[in-house]
Amino acid sequence: MNTPTVVERDVICIALIVLFWVFYGFRRIWNLPLRHGHGFFLNVEVSPGFYAGPGILWLKSYHAIVAALHLVWAAALVAIIVWGRWDMTDWWGAGWVLLLAIFLLIFKAWGRHNLGANPPVLPGVAAPLESRRLGDYISWPLEALAAAIIAFSWWLLFRHGGTHVDWQLPAMTTWIVLGMLPGKIILVRNSFPLPPERTEEHHRLSEASRRSSLRAMDAMSWIFVATLAVYAVKHSWVFTQEVPWLSWIFVAIELAPCFVLVGVLMRGGTRLAAMSRGLRPAGSWSTPFSPARLMRPGYLAWFGIWFGGILVSVLHSFK
Repeated sequence: MNTPTVVERDVICIALIVLFWVFYGFRRIWNLPLRHGHGFFLNVEVSPGFYAGPGILWLKSYHAIVAALHLVWAAALVAIIVWGRWDMTDWWGAGWVLLLAIFLLIFKAWGRHNLGANPPVLPGVAAPLESRRLGDYISWPLEALAAAIIAFSWWLLFRHGGTHVDWQLPAMTTWIVLGMLPGKIILVRNSFPLPPERTEEHHRLSEASRRSSLRAMDAMSWIFVATLAVYAVKHSWVFTQEVPWLSWIFVAIELAPCFVLVGVLMRGGTRLAAMSRGLRPAGSWSTPFSPARLMRPGYLAWFGIWFGGILVSVLHSFK
């Protein structure tokens, strides 16, 4: 039995990412401004006939930036292949997700500032009466298992890893996984207000969106938990290099959460798109008591700290 190399594992990861994005992700990002119909641009309510006038330029600008980002993404992939820098595959994949998230946040803020500086104020606001318990959304046994695997991985590296361990990878993966928990708590505790019309439909959409986001964050967390665990075992036990079939198991362990994440994103995205059809998007209106928000309260602060730690780690790696 042939032993899979690091290059083969990275080629599989790249193929999975590219196939998912070509057949699913690109179309959703490209059409995102019109997700809620011609009455909105990226969750900002616009006047009738907007897309027959200034909306054409806005849409072209959005599409031009999306196309430019994809060219950068493709150029980075070509560089990895040409120079054989397969060690940069994880950075390439994770960097793409973060780059898109930052672009969408900035473009939404820009659109809100220029097109929806004065979002409509609805006369009332609705709120669900039931309370949201963390345990109903977050699996504490799975969170404890992830923390235990991380702790065990660090113990292996400290006890058996020796001087050849690149401590940046364990540090960054640990930060990513543990840092997601506050974000999950914010997702559960905080929410957008519900409009007074079609309240029940908006409530079901809000709950479905919350659970879909939490499942995606769980799958992403396990990608990095698996990466750290496999790295720790490989650098701690010499016999892992002498047993060919173990390498295939390691590849399967690392790739399994990736397939789960792809499934969660595709299934959740399709369901949410169907549920949101004809509904006013969250954050597109103000209440008599508070202004419209692009994000849930506290989410931007958490994301800034979490992403800032990742950015520091990335910049440190280039020293």
